[in-house]
Amino acid sequence: MQKSWALVAGCIAVAVVFAAVAIFYATATTSFLASETGHHYKHAILAGLLAVLALVAASFARPRSAGV
Repeated sequence: MQKSWALVAGCIAVAVVFAAVAIFYATATTSFLASETGHHYKHAILAGLLAVLALVAASFARPRSAGV
């Protein structure tokens, strides 16, 4: 896999989106992409985990310096 800063930026952008979705599902009363109206904590937890996984992917995708 080619390591690049563009891939890192993309992963971070995806992480920010998933974090925003997690906050939305945890705080808003909604039925967006869900069958019932209310707080959807399971969706929030899943989106939060996906945000963390995107940050982990960004960490693996960043180019390393030669000395490390």
